[in-house]
Amino acid sequence: MLTAELVHETGHFSYADAEHLADLWNRAYPVMRQIATLYIEGQRAYIEREGWVIDPAHPHAEVLQAYAIPEKKVRRKLKLAEELRRDLGQLDRGTHKMCTRSPGGFTVTGAYMAVRNLLNISSLSSEGLASVFRLAAELAEAEDRVNKARKKWHQEQEKK
Repeated sequence: MLTAELVHETGHFSYADAEHLADLWNRAYPVMRQIATLYIEGQRAYIEREGWVIDPAHPHAEVLQAYAIPEKKVRRKLKLAEELRRDLGQLDRGTHKMCTRSPGGFTVTGAYMAVRNLLNISSLSSEGLASVFRLAAELAEAEDRVNKARKKWHQEQEKK
């Protein structure tokens, strides 16, 4: 469970804003986890039944073959979804690393990337999606503030 302290440690939020973001995250996280899990289960089931293999005797085999997704693509989508679910869990626990040399923690950029990726695999009929969109909007605004601060810092460094 994400805490206000973990969000506040990023240095990008007042404590009140950190509490608000942590609350939004904690409401959306179970939904995000469920969406990712259902997507993974669906991809695994598709691979298991070899959905990309088309019976040449099928009356519409040519049309089906034109729209079939190759096995390699399906396995890649599955791997990305599994990594996304892992990243969401790490962000929730405050142990996510943006790169191998960074300390584990919660980052606005990492959370925003993960939520955007989750929205890409979600369905419009996914239950509880409103909480994920609220979180995405808040993270988008926070990422905008972070990027402005980074830009300002780089401009100051260029002047030196």
